[in-house]
Amino acid sequence: METVSTRLDLETINLFEKVLKEKKSQVVRELVESGRKRKAVELYKLKKVSLGLGAKLAGVSLSEFFDLLREHDVYLNLEMEDAKQALNTARKLL
Repeated sequence: METVSTRLDLETINLFEKVLKEKKSQVVRELVESGRKRKAVELYKLKKVSLGLGAKLAGVSLSEFFDLLREHDVYLNLEMEDAKQALNTARKLL
């Protein structure tokens, strides 16, 4: 894993630290993780990424990504042909 530095509003981070009763590093990790998921959902909603890529960007499984989409009231960007292809793939695997 690579280390990346950025400038953050320390006042806001300190406030989160107090509210969550967690160390700064944990607060920042949680904020980044939350932003990562939100951005992946947004990109999927804008049809810029597929379900699989959205899940990968969010760092979650496909089923967890479905849950994220539902939580954000985002409908699946699937055409009938996509569904048929997925069903055929699933049949081959099972």
